[in-house]
Amino acid sequence: MMGRKYRSLEERLRLYNEVMRLRRLGLGYKRIAKAIEEKYGVSLNPGTICKWIKGRHHPLDRRCNKLVVGPGLAYTIGGWLGDGSLSEDNDNYMYRIQLSCKDYDFADEWGRCLAEALDRSRPYAPKWEENHKRWVVKGSSVLLYSLLKRAKDDPWILMPYLEKYPAEACRGFFDAEGWIEADYYRIVAGNTKSDVINLFKKLLGKLDIECRTHRCRQKEFMISPRTSKLYCRSSRFVVRLAIYGEENILRFAEKVGFTITRKQVELMKLVRRYRKSRKQ
Repeated sequence: MMGRKYRSLEERLRLYNEVMRLRRLGLGYKRIAKAIEEKYGVSLNPGTICKWIKGRHHPLDRRCNKLVVGPGLAYTIGGWLGDGSLSEDNDNYMYRIQLSCKDYDFADEWGRCLAEALDRSRPYAPKWEENHKRWVVKGSSVLLYSLLKRAKDDPWILMPYLEKYPAEACRGFFDAEGWIEADYYRIVAGNTKSDVINLFKKLLGKLDIECRTHRCRQKEFMISPRTSKLYCRSSRFVVRLAIYGEENILRFAEKVGFTITRKQVELMKLVRRYRKSRKQ
């Protein structure tokens, strides 16, 4: 147990993230406990730390009835890291997690997975926003909101919620940020944050899918396809993650794939190219 004082689920979640971060640095259970006490003034039992690290217990199990660690949460986070945003309404105690995209099938799946992650029986339904010409899905959870808000500064704190479900996490991210470049025989995803790209490179590695990363310069200004107005980009560079090679692409198609129909169709065209060349 974590001392005699009752600690909120949100605080336990913060401690769990710190424990997993220290473990990735190679610290043992006792050294982690000492580091936690020095930083937070909290006495964590090494036995609790051991159970967290080995996956025997988790602060967000079903008994909390608020956030379910599983494939639904992994997909939700993966998609949010690409097309998601957060908003807070203090007056009504609403902490919204939102996804905005142009593909209904992506919005529909994300709403289903968000409901699964929040232990809700009915999925969140996409709504069409005419002004933005996009499908929008919204849900409210102070725990998930707090987790994703901290992840803006350090996406690696999300790894404990993704690494057991790398296929679902990657599918969510590639639904949001990925595309097929059939002429170059590759699958690509892009993001302005290198930490996010490196996180998914690690997750693809867990599926035995090799990939490369490239830092590409963007034009300083862009024209909005919705308003036709000229905007200055927030980042001059985008980091791309590219999957090359027959084995890697076929493995991606088998284990990850796309929820978005138009992207899945392009992926299957690329897969058929490889299968056709094998027959020749």
